[in-house]
Amino acid sequence: MESFDAPVVFDLNGEQIRFMVPESNERYFREAKEILNDRLAALRTEYSAFASSQTLVSVLAVEALVDALMVNERYQKLKVEVNSRLESIQTKFDN
Repeated sequence: MESFDAPVVFDLNGEQIRFMVPESNERYFREAKEILNDRLAALRTEYSAFASSQTLVSVLAVEALVDALMVNERYQKLKVEVNSRLESIQTKFDN
């Protein structure tokens, strides 16, 4: 079992959030931190005149979840296509 021994600190919206993650996942958390902070900065530039920091973080969370759902849907479609092609290849070998 993998140990949770890699610390990652997010500074998001002025708040530090600490994570202890498996070393194999550390790079994903660090990359996510950069992506989230970049997107939050863009949202602040675009909407800070009429949206609170909490609203911007909520928008960020919703956008991230929608992106994850879209990626998962594309993955599922790709998986079906790959399995279909593999079955087709297997059928050719069986005949």
